Amino acid sequence: MKKQDSNLLKCQICSKSFPVLATHINRKHNLTAAEYLKRFPGSKFTTKEYRQRLSMTANSRFIQNPELRKVVASRTFDFIKNDNLKPLLSRDYKTAKDCLFNNLWKPSIILYGSLIEAILREKTETNSFKIALDKALDGKIISEDEFHQIHLVRDSRNFVHLHKELEKGVQVVNEWWAKSLSDICESLIKRFRNEEK
Repeated sequence: MKKQDSNLLKCQICSKSFPVLATHINRKHNLTAAEYLKRFPGSKFTTKEYRQRLSMTANSRFIQNPELRKVVASRTFDFIKNDNLKPLLSRDYKTAKDCLFNNLWKPSIILYGSLIEAILREKTETNSFKIALDKALDGKIISEDEFHQIHLVRDSRNFVHLHKELEKGVQVVNEWWAKSLSDICESLIKRFRNEEK
């Protein structure tokens, strides 16, 4: 492998290499990240070097303009009408991304599950996660695959209690579930933000 290629990720389908794989598999192979992970467990979608470069670019902009971080974070959830909820969503969203980046699967799952719940409850105007999930599926806000994935980890917040995790009998505290929930959360945010435009 050439030195310049060592920081690239190889597509398991066509063997081409990229610094970011998610866009390629979606456009070229018509697969979501979750579908690709099912076929090729343990796959990475961005290189550490690429993430660090993005982070350094963003950090330099934030250093030049300290108020920019607040502005950028607040825009992520512009589609949420509840102004008191927006800063909480922004806070947990940043923390969830940090946890995912640092391979902290359990807090990632708990935080992304919580974010998805809050977003769906707001969009469906319901006061329970189960009802919001059913209504989101019926209203085609989420796909059937997303419904089943979210439903399986709906009670992930209870995993803070180790005995609850033990009782579950299914290993859902892992990289695949953390990244799947991240993908679903990002997809919902993108969908709802596009609706507002």
